[in-house]
Amino acid sequence: MKLSEILKYLKVKKFVGDENVTISGIAYDSREVDEGNLFVAIRGLNVDGHRFIPEAVLAGAVAVILENDIIDDNYFVERNVAKIVVPDSRKALAVVSSAFYSFPSKKLKLVGVTGTNGKTTTTHLIKSILEFGGMKTGLIGTINYVIGDEIIPAGQTTPESLELNKFISKMVEKGISACVMEVSSHALALDRVYELDFDVGVFTNLTHDHLDFHQTFEAYFQAKKILFDSLKQSAYAVYNIDDPYGEKIIADTKAEKLSYGRSERADVRIKEFKFGFDGTRVVVQFPGGVELDINSKLIGEFNVYNISSAVAVGYAIGIEYEDIKRGIEAVENVKGRFEKITSPDGYTVIIDYAHTPDALEKCIDAILKVKEQVGGGRLITVFGCGGDRDKSKRPIMGRISTEKSDITVITSDNPRFEDPEEIISDILEGVKENSVYYVFVDRREAIERALEMAEKNDVVLIAGKGHEEYQIIRDVKIPFSDSQVVFEYFKTKVKGQS
Repeated sequence: MKLSEILKYLKVKKFVGDENVTISGIAYDSREVDEGNLFVAIRGLNVDGHRFIPEAVLAGAVAVILENDIIDDNYFVERNVAKIVVPDSRKALAVVSSAFYSFPSKKLKLVGVTGTNGKTTTTHLIKSILEFGGMKTGLIGTINYVIGDEIIPAGQTTPESLELNKFISKMVEKGISACVMEVSSHALALDRVYELDFDVGVFTNLTHDHLDFHQTFEAYFQAKKILFDSLKQSAYAVYNIDDPYGEKIIADTKAEKLSYGRSERADVRIKEFKFGFDGTRVVVQFPGGVELDINSKLIGEFNVYNISSAVAVGYAIGIEYEDIKRGIEAVENVKGRFEKITSPDGYTVIIDYAHTPDALEKCIDAILKVKEQVGGGRLITVFGCGGDRDKSKRPIMGRISTEKSDITVITSDNPRFEDPEEIISDILEGVKENSVYYVFVDRREAIERALEMAEKNDVVLIAGKGHEEYQIIRDVKIPFSDSQVVFEYFKTKVKGQS
């Protein structure tokens, strides 16, 4: 592709060089630059890409996009490299990536799901509904990226704009007609999804999280709102009307609004639901009065909302009612999302990604409500808090767990560069007086001790890491899986009894 073809989509403050040079690819990491590439210098959270322009040029870049015009024009002229100065390199990266891959998001149905909790489960449910409706569907999310038969482990919930356009382009090439994507607040604030052509935007909920990055809750809300403010008129804004931020987040959208929830004002209304440890029955009512009786294998009240949001998306896209029902009912489990494991001793283990106060509380409440209906013993909750992240949520989570659980086991969860004992000390500031809790810094030991305590009909909730298969200690990822620890413990115990 000629550079001139890309330039026409950019706001250029200054241009030096040859517009007719051929661009073989795009890179924003100087280590990834190949001969003939266009290098985009972006300011990262820790490193400024402008520092690596010389390395990119040495590696073969024939054009450079930058926003900080600190390198003299002659440097580029002498090396026969085009210099393109723009107001915002991140937005420019999104635009040129989209143009280079021929605007792939315009060639399929693109559904973006944002919110604090529920994104992963909701995207899996939507994918299933669309596939039962005859649409071959790709997925981009926290656990992995699914492009036809190709499954790529996820590095980020929402990758950088270059990778996004590359993945969506691959989907188009493989005949995929829809893509469902988790859209994180980081991705919105950092323009990773800038200029993508969303057909549906979905809002799940908004609660306390990521304040280490956004600083204020208002900034966090405004980041989420970007998705809905950018929707086109022919798109749908699907939102949770029961959430305090639901109507605020879609207030300025140009898209058609479609609400879901328990409120009588909801367009897609949750009329009734009932759940046990084997699944959930949900009755939803559509505009016009049609009702759908769904028996899902997913557990918990929060999953009632995930189900109804996915149902609303299916309705918005025009999927037949029966295919919506079949799509929901086909999803048996989402890894690390209220994942149930039954012990040989008759107690239940739940593994969940809950790592925010709201998610932990909803997870515990869901277990308590099921126990109310089906009976059960004690609730033993194992959790920790991540290091180098929002510290204010730690005592809140300590209070929630010790107030609502019979026993709490406090441990580590990706301490990163922080001292795990100091993180635990922050959690302990919030624990309920006279509550029963134990502290085991080593996460494996904490899980095993909780399992040792458990008796028939008890529930052990292991929260915080869900699908993750590592512990981050300093900047090293050490292999670790909550579910694997559980299965290994059961295996050892069964052997010990034989």
